[in-house]
Amino acid sequence: MKWKYLYIWLIGLLAIGCFDDDTTVDTVRISEIAIDTNSLQKEYNRDKNQTLVIDITPYVTQKEKDLPLTFQWDMDYKFYSDSSVLYVDCQDLGTFPMRVKVSNEHSSAFYEFKLHINSPYEEGITVLSESGDGTGMLSFMRQMADGIMGNFETHCLTMNNPGEVFPKSPTDMAKRLSQLFISYKNDPSVYVINAKTFELENIVKAPEFSDFLPVAMMLPDNAARTAVAISENGKVYNLASMEGLILTHTTLTSTYSSVQHSYFGGYNPYYYLWDVNQHTICYYNGYTANYCQEFGPIWNGAHEVIAIFENEKKSSFTVLTELNGEIWKTSLSNTIYKLNENYQKIGVDYRDVQRVIANPVLKKEDPKVASSSYQCLFYAQGNKIYRWYYSSTSFPTESWTVIDDISNAEITTMAISPDESQIYVGAYRSNESGENGYIYIYDTRTGQLIDSYKNVAYKPVKIMYKVK
Repeated sequence: MKWKYLYIWLIGLLAIGCFDDDTTVDTVRISEIAIDTNSLQKEYNRDKNQTLVIDITPYVTQKEKDLPLTFQWDMDYKFYSDSSVLYVDCQDLGTFPMRVKVSNEHSSAFYEFKLHINSPYEEGITVLSESGDGTGMLSFMRQMADGIMGNFETHCLTMNNPGEVFPKSPTDMAKRLSQLFISYKNDPSVYVINAKTFELENIVKAPEFSDFLPVAMMLPDNAARTAVAISENGKVYNLASMEGLILTHTTLTSTYSSVQHSYFGGYNPYYYLWDVNQHTICYYNGYTANYCQEFGPIWNGAHEVIAIFENEKKSSFTVLTELNGEIWKTSLSNTIYKLNENYQKIGVDYRDVQRVIANPVLKKEDPKVASSSYQCLFYAQGNKIYRWYYSSTSFPTESWTVIDDISNAEITTMAISPDESQIYVGAYRSNESGENGYIYIYDTRTGQLIDSYKNVAYKPVKIMYKVK
């Protein structure tokens, strides 16, 4: 019986040995993809209006052989492009997660990074200017994170608002939180611009008020919902900055000069306006308006206002007035009134009153800016800048500095840096066409010229340092 099974087993072995095995085993080699991410960046920074370009192909390798590749770029977790070269037209500010997927028929590889689209108008010197035919222009010079100033960029409004036609005759510019307000006399209006992108957000008009021709705005840089807009005829309108409306002012109902001064005291605004009819100061705190004639006139006679500016920081202000060719300096406490222990008004709180001998004569239309830190007023006539100290009883006869690097220069506006260390001066040449505006920066203490920028504006109307 055992021999029977052994015989069957041997027959099976012989049968297997008679088959020919012609098969071969072919090993499939995978062409793996790799991206050299060490040669790329994890974060890219671009300014608005710039373009990000990344050609990924130099950084892609395949292990075995080159197979056709496909690409998929995602931006902010959404499909963006299937090209081997990424082009991003940077328009929207923010940080965006980015990813590219590179694939062949065998495998895929991924590369992730972040794109930061930044504002080129974050912080720096802003200039509003006007050409000979009234065309306005906004120029901007950015201050970098390291404190170094960049270059002036011109035509910022037209660049960031393609197709938009802005009115002529710009008159004033002010910042409120994340917005810039620019007033125009031609087609009377206030344009509201995003302060970081310079894109138009709103247009405020008041066709129902035929005499609304805004020339000055008293606009605090805070969350206050209303501001003061002074019309060319001296009438004051209420600018509802949040709602974008022009309303009749129910408190400021007299006629006021465009010469004014304002700042925010932490709890309420301090608005100082010159009442043309009463020839005196009106103090408006955003709710009520108080006139100094409540305790008798501050000035005897029909004084005309020359300048209003802060004297001691958050303590007192000064008014320069003119009467019969004589200029008088009157300094008052910020609240104007003296208060008793019960906080009742008991009279006008004079800090200083004196006549100032004027040579040359200081005029209302002269560009000027005050420095409470250095206790002086800077003002310009022609191409000369003068510095008058508050304690002096006469204006200087010698100029502080002169613009002499170009001929026929006329200074049209002045401003001071937030820390009062620099004076910004805007000038132009009337006999020059095109972008005939010039900007000069001086050291407030020494008068030394720090830098100058030629042909970066039209005739400067307003210059300011725009903070974040």
